[in-house]
Amino acid sequence: MKMLYRSLVAASMILLSASSYAAVTVVASQDFESPTLPNSNGWTFGAQSGGAVSISTDTSLNHAGSKGSIKANYPIAKGAMYVWGSVDLTPLKLNDIYIEFWAKMPGAKQGLKFLKIFGVKGTSDYANTTFALTSDAGIQGSMTQISFGDGSSLTNDTQNVVNLDGTYLDWIGRALSGASILTPQKKRWAGTNWGTDWHHFRVHVKFNSGTTAANQVADGAYYLEIDDVVYANATKLFNRHYSNGPIQSVSIFDWAQNGTAAFELWYDDFKITTGGFDDRKPEPPSKPQLIIK
Repeated sequence: MKMLYRSLVAASMILLSASSYAAVTVVASQDFESPTLPNSNGWTFGAQSGGAVSISTDTSLNHAGSKGSIKANYPIAKGAMYVWGSVDLTPLKLNDIYIEFWAKMPGAKQGLKFLKIFGVKGTSDYANTTFALTSDAGIQGSMTQISFGDGSSLTNDTQNVVNLDGTYLDWIGRALSGASILTPQKKRWAGTNWGTDWHHFRVHVKFNSGTTAANQVADGAYYLEIDDVVYANATKLFNRHYSNGPIQSVSIFDWAQNGTAAFELWYDDFKITTGGFDDRKPEPPSKPQLIIK
């Protein structure tokens, strides 16, 4: 009888693994293998104010020798330079997404928005999250914090932050008393880490739930991993107003301001999923077998 029980438990665990495997869904992806910019199926790319965006077909420079990687050029210019790359997620009405991609900044290290998650924007109500690279002197190109808004007002963008060095925890806003803020490295991801190589980024963004002041819950979350190293795992957050809409889009490149040198930024193998990171799904489980003795 004990053997039967153990077999049933083992089978249940395998079936649970199978269920978890099936739960991960790819909702948007781009490998940039086409030589033309993929302005279709919800994706848009472009540039203005001196910036430029294109597909590289140089396999010696592309990620893993692939046929294509996307890159932006930000020349030295007065004022801000803007390159955009965005995928529209509005029809999916999502509040919880996983993002993974490769990126490199092979020349000068500079600051820009880098990765933004935009909430659906009405006349005054929206929630945005930014994983920016700083323009601060001496540490340009570093990622120092995750910025958002804690839902105290209708517009939520950069009023609050999770610092990657673990300092100023009160800057996360109104969820401070119950939040879990883990920053294992206790330091920023330095601009000098870029070198000339490609780096792998994994990001999880979850807007907190609730539709009224009475039922809103501090269950928002942020996760940041770079090259298999976790820099932030923040949970039990408020990061939207209860009236804010779901996620509208995910954006790369974006505005560069206060630059001191021309620079390039490259991305490849960009993927957005729900239910977890796609490359962390368990292997398809073997067929459960019950052994009765």
